[in-house]
Amino acid sequence: MKNVLPIFEFYISSMYNLLHGVTDYAREHDWHLGIISTRFELPRRWSGDGILTHLTPSPQLMEFLHAHADIPIVSFNLPWGPRCDFPYAAISQDNDEIGRIAARYFLTLGEINCCWYGDGLNRRYAAFSAELARNNRPAQIIILPENIHLLPWDDLSDWLMTELKKLPLPCAVFCENDSWARELLEAALMGGFRIPDDIAILGVDNETLICNSTSIPISSIDSRPRKIGYEGAALLDRLMAGEPFPVEPVLVPPVPMPVVRKSTDILATGNPVVAKAVEFIRKKHTTDISVADIARAVCSSGSGLRNLMNRKIGTSPRQLLQDMRIETACRLLRETDLKIESVAVQAGFGEAQRLHELFKKALKTTPQRFRMESKK
Repeated sequence: MKNVLPIFEFYISSMYNLLHGVTDYAREHDWHLGIISTRFELPRRWSGDGILTHLTPSPQLMEFLHAHADIPIVSFNLPWGPRCDFPYAAISQDNDEIGRIAARYFLTLGEINCCWYGDGLNRRYAAFSAELARNNRPAQIIILPENIHLLPWDDLSDWLMTELKKLPLPCAVFCENDSWARELLEAALMGGFRIPDDIAILGVDNETLICNSTSIPISSIDSRPRKIGYEGAALLDRLMAGEPFPVEPVLVPPVPMPVVRKSTDILATGNPVVAKAVEFIRKKHTTDISVADIARAVCSSGSGLRNLMNRKIGTSPRQLLQDMRIETACRLLRETDLKIESVAVQAGFGEAQRLHELFKKALKTTPQRFRMESKK
């Protein structure tokens, strides 16, 4: 039995789901997972086979990892700051792809302004703004001042309301995570903004307890934290078996379309052909439609519509149709116990084999495995 120590100095809801994935793997492979004090006091006499952690500059953590540098260490975040001088492997959500997904989704909403809300201009923001720029859209920014979350809620909401009043409307705001998306929604409602007509809000992690606990449910990108936890444990297992450390960080792809809820249920007036095509795909993607059907619905040729949509929203009718079907399949796998064959039909794929092929291509997993990792 392998003895593995998970070390995390903070707990947020997405971290809980990540640890759930670690536990899934540990249970399947007969591991013992050690525990640390709720005060994050690291054990002085621990001896084991591997460590799973989230690297921080904590002197206590660095000292502990140095002392155990002879066993494999896997971190659930990418290298940042001064590099550690002990070997470790890194696995993480694909922040570049998350940023691109947010931008591509906002482009499908029509002629709407776009904004980033986070604690800095990180990789997620860089990919978001680059994808928008590629389609001639600027990105507004709301950057949290340092330590503002230590202030009382009233002060934070007042600051957010002031920042929201500076935005050109209508505006779609991409928030760094679901918790901040909820904060923004609360401040927007207090400021008299209409959601989503004035401010559309998109989070990350698809934390259902957060996203569904407001009067206006929050749309979110599913970064698949439980899958990341499972794959991180699998990576550690391979390292403990003697495999070499990967040269590059392992990135787990997110679901390619956001889980759409009321907070982004808007289609701003833009190019009428593109708007009509997007709306047709939204309404009909679960049926047996083709790109030719979409083109006929908007009185266009297939090549003409493809070129127009690529130019206006950065994606093709075929890709948007596929992404919406995958998102619907993901929702059915999360929320129902339907057989895979029924999921394939209800999501518009027609047959289970096609669903399986596209899941492997887009999500690097199977529908069955996705269902297991998504069940809370």
